[in-house]
This record gives sequence, C-alpha cells and structure tokens, in this order.
Amino acid sequence: MNTRENYPRRAEQALSPLSAEAADTCARCGFCKIHCPTYPFGGGFETYSPRARLHFLRAYCQGREKLTPEWVDRLYRCTSCERCEAVCQTGIPLVRLWEDIRAESVRRGLGPMPAHKRVREMAEKFGNPYGEDPSRQTHWLTPEHTPAPEAETLLFGGCTGTYKMPGMLRTGVAVLSRLGFAFTYAGGEECCCASPLLRTGQVDAALSLIARNLDLFARRKTRLIITPCGGCSKTLKKDYPLYARRLGKPFDIQVMHFSELYVRLLREGGLKPSRPVDKTVTFHDPCHLGRSQGLFREPREILAAIPGLRLTEMPGNREASRCCGAGGGVKANYPQMAGDIARDRLREAEATGADCLVTMCPFCMGSFKQAIEESGSSIQLCGLEELLWASLE
Repeated sequence: MNTRENYPRRAEQALSPLSAEAADTCARCGFCKIHCPTYPFGGGFETYSPRARLHFLRAYCQGREKLTPEWVDRLYRCTSCERCEAVCQTGIPLVRLWEDIRAESVRRGLGPMPAHKRVREMAEKFGNPYGEDPSRQTHWLTPEHTPAPEAETLLFGGCTGTYKMPGMLRTGVAVLSRLGFAFTYAGGEECCCASPLLRTGQVDAALSLIARNLDLFARRKTRLIITPCGGCSKTLKKDYPLYARRLGKPFDIQVMHFSELYVRLLREGGLKPSRPVDKTVTFHDPCHLGRSQGLFREPREILAAIPGLRLTEMPGNREASRCCGAGGGVKANYPQMAGDIARDRLREAEATGADCLVTMCPFCMGSFKQAIEESGSSIQLCGLEELLWASLE
C-alpha cells in the first residue's frame, strides 16, 4: 500500500481505518526521531519523538490507548516542518497524521493549547490571529506601490507579512510595481488563510475564514494569487481545493509564492538584476516553502541572477534544512522551545561565515530576528527581496 497516495486528506476522515493502517506501516527505524527539531527539547524522553507519536496513534486507533492531557501536549510539540516525513522510508504522511489527531483532540475538548485558543478567538473576531483591526491591513503600502482596482492577479499579503513583518511584502511589491506587473489587492477584506487554525486542529473555525476568502476570490474574479508567505502559499495550494469542495465553493485558481513569480519573470526577461551586490549569503529554506512545496531551486536561481552575490550553503539545506521553530503553533504555545530551535539554526548559519542570513518567509524572519537580538549575533538578516531590489537599476 502506498500510504502517501491513499491516506485520506480530509479532516473529517482523520481516524478512519486507514489511519491505523498508515500508522502500522511504520518500520520503527527511528530516522524521524534523529531529524525532528523538537525531540531534543523533550528531556530525552522517547515519548516526544515522531516514532512514539506514531506508536501512540496506532494504539489509539486500535482502542488500546486514550487521549490524555499529557499525550495532547506531546502531540502539539510539532512544528509541522515535515522533516520526519521527508526521511520516512515507508512514505507515511506524518504531518497530516499529526494534524488529524490534533483535530480529534479538539473534537473531544482536550485541545488545542491555551495560546491556540486565543489565536482562534482573535481570528474569529478580527479575521486575523493577531487581533489587528482590519482597517490597518493597508498600512504597509507606500506611494511607489501600484495595485490596480481590478486584475486577474490578486496579492494575498498574509497576516504575519502584513501586520508583523511587512518588509518582505513591501519590498516584494515594490519590485513588482517597478516592473509594471499588474495585480490587485483586497486590503481590508483579506482574512487569515487559516493555516494557524488548520495546523492546530481547529477545523471548524478555519472553515469560516476559508469560506470568506473563497467568496472574496470569487468577487474579484481571481485567476492567480501571489503571496510572499510560505505558510499562506502552502495552505492556498494544498488545503483550499479540498475545503472548497467541502464547502461547495469554486476554487479554480493558480497560486504562486513570490519566489515562483520572480523566477518566471527572470526567465521571461522582464526581471533583470544588474547592479552588483557584494555580499556572501547563506539561504534558509523555509519548511512550508521547501519541503511542503518543493521550492528549493527557485530561491537559488534568483540569488544566482544577482551580480556579485556569493552563496555559501549551510550543511542543512534544501530537503535537509532545519526548522526555524515558528510553525505548527509551537512558537505561540512553546516560545522557549521555538527560541531554542531558532538559535540552533542561527548558529549553523553563523558557522558558514556568511555576511547575511537570507530567507523567503515572514515567519522565519520573525524567528531569526528574535534569535539574533537575544544572542547578540553579528550576522545580518534580510529577505531575498531586499537583495533583488538592491540589484535593480
């Protein structure tokens, strides 16, 4: 059985017999354990490893184990980075299993964690997990930005990129505006993509946000969505088609992360970096951009097109990239663990001798910004868009 292809992806089917079958496929090899970013911070106990979670899920599906507060806590100590899934010899869709059992814990009133409940409350009230007034959604726009009133391409800013780390969004849109790329923006109407709710098992609340965004896309007659956020692009690509069918709403829309769009423009000749940028950089592959979407080549193709730029890779790069600690609701409820993971990755970046740590995800930017400030690191941090902008005449 190929569990990766046959395992059901709908949350309401989470604990079907195929869940136990998928769990039973585990070879107990332990590769997932040695690659898991959160396992080292579980006090050395096997119960905090992906292998142990899978063993528990198998026993739970067979009626030999019960969901307890202790197990629920362990199940939420996962960043959804997909490293365990990438090294799994039997092709088990592990991250989907973790999300499914989290959804089960929510249905049984045992989850989510306290911080995740606050995220849901803010999202339900304000349409974003930060409790920001939607009227502030356009605060990052500058006079050089040129969104059109109407266009087939819709810019999806994302909550973190819009409210917390707007530099990547602001600079990326400046690049597109400089090139005359036509897009529209629904500032004030855009809702959270619902990734924080889906990853923490809060499916019902997520459906409400997804429905509102689907209606927005339909009103705008959107054919292409572009976004700077790895989490948003993953959710829009992989989750929205499934939930749109469940909601009975259309979603015949192409989704592109900014890295994909820049590469397309480079290959078409519309984007031509020409001014040298004399820096040595190392690139951090965001989990939701790399392992989730397979976008490893695109950022490096952009970096290679910038004259004067030198790339030195960390040992953990591409498929083997280490997590920044921000995903899966971990940073919200387990900030100390998330900080430890980010500092581990930062030390790996520093060891390359690079001038600058570069990435393409606002969540990763926020994690590394905090890690650099707390550790007093001298390495610079920037979004890839900054380097691209600096190279444009």
